[in-house]
Amino acid sequence: TFYYVNNANKSQVDGAIEWAEQQFGAQYQCFFPEVFKPRWWYVGMWELGLKCADPDNKSIKTADRFYCCELVWAAYNNVPDGMEMGMEAVDYYDPPNFTFPYGAYICVTDIDVDTGEATIRRFYALDDCGTRINPMIIEGQIHGGLTEAFAVAMGQLIDYDEQGNVMGGSFMDYFMPTAVETPVWETDYTEVPSPHHPIGAKGVGESPHVGGVPAFSNAVNDAFAKLGGVHTHMPHTAANVWDYARSLGLGK
Repeated sequence: TFYYVNNANKSQVDGAIEWAEQQFGAQYQCFFPEVFKPRWWYVGMWELGLKCADPDNKSIKTADRFYCCELVWAAYNNVPDGMEMGMEAVDYYDPPNFTFPYGAYICVTDIDVDTGEATIRRFYALDDCGTRINPMIIEGQIHGGLTEAFAVAMGQLIDYDEQGNVMGGSFMDYFMPTAVETPVWETDYTEVPSPHHPIGAKGVGESPHVGGVPAFSNAVNDAFAKLGGVHTHMPHTAANVWDYARSLGLGK
């Protein structure tokens, strides 16, 4: 919502903008980028009845408010003379360097060598995606990334028969974890803003997937390490783990 007060001059409006930036910080900068500010000003003043559409005008004689939807409508239907319609702007983000999200992942796995079943006892994930804007969305991204990492490491396989037919051509045969199979995630975070991003944000979602896959696989391999195991390939399905245990002389 936009507010204007009686007799506001440009310095007062600039002061209001500065106040909004202080109050809302990164969110304000995100939703009202610099490239939009001139058009917000001109169209907004015009819609409120200030026909000169001059940001330096010293006598804004209105006390009113309007909503973003009204402002956008005006940008397409009631713009000042000589201004093109629309509320689009193009800007390019050219950072001096890349952003680097990171994390740490710990997996504790129990393996039944008689059946080949691998059970995830605990999984701890710490992620750093820089400035956290919406913690709930971040948590969902991390849960999704970890679940897919679990699927890749522990079951997903595209196998073929002797004639070259895909044997996992549907989700009836291809491992797609549900709430039944998915472990309970223990999540944590640090928050180190990226110096190469306007609000200090980094990526999230892919990083727990990238880090989660080796955590699962290393846990399985580590379980066999003291029993003579060197390496077993993903996916760590019950059949593959059972075969590997047999090769080490384990189980019944």
